[in-house]
Amino acid sequence: MKKNVIILTSGLSGSSVLTGLIARAGYWTGYRTFRKDEYETHENQELIDLNLRLFREAGYTGNYLLEFSPSAIERIAALDPGPDDSVYRSFLDRCNEHIPWIWKDPRLWLTIRFWKKLLDLDQCSFILLTRGLVQSWISSTLRRQITTYRYSRNYEESIRLSIEDFLQENRRPYLHLHYEELIQRPAAAIERLNAHLGTALTVDDLKAIYHKPLYKSPRNSIAKHVKAMLIYLKNYSERLDIVTERE
Repeated sequence: MKKNVIILTSGLSGSSVLTGLIARAGYWTGYRTFRKDEYETHENQELIDLNLRLFREAGYTGNYLLEFSPSAIERIAALDPGPDDSVYRSFLDRCNEHIPWIWKDPRLWLTIRFWKKLLDLDQCSFILLTRGLVQSWISSTLRRQITTYRYSRNYEESIRLSIEDFLQENRRPYLHLHYEELIQRPAAAIERLNAHLGTALTVDDLKAIYHKPLYKSPRNSIAKHVKAMLIYLKNYSERLDIVTERE
């Protein structure tokens, strides 16, 4: 029997593409999935709602897309999952009616230490997904999330290290996959993915959910890079890393 899959990543990392690809191998994404205007995220809506509930219960009001908060990780990890009929246990029971399932929510880097209390980790396969640091900064800036590149780099690397610490602490084998690798060298990346998950996915499966050119860098165009720089310069005095420091 295939193990369930948990993708751990930050936001804007290409995780929707990866999750859509894996789902084609028969992994359950949920009764309802979250959809943005331009694409299907393949995120289990109930998982999103419960992660947001964990934020509230831990008193975390920061912006998880821009702020790395060790104290929030600790507060969420310390929360009690509650009795057998708690919303968290009941959700996991529903997921386990549809094994193998896949979880993908960028909030998981904050909440996975809580979910660990409920999960059978031996029945889960983990994937750490990262993206080029410059491209992460460009994508964030185009969405008007204005920070310095240095701040963005430190944020992304802090999340990666936190995820790696979690996996190593719990002695979990995992696949570290780079989004650029999946798009530029899809055959090799999918071969690694199949070896990790025991699936038989192909490049055709990727083409079915990724409608841009493969075998080319997924990097933003020069025009988008220039646009990001202009947005950054125009909003430099109000960039969010300074707002965070003021607060």
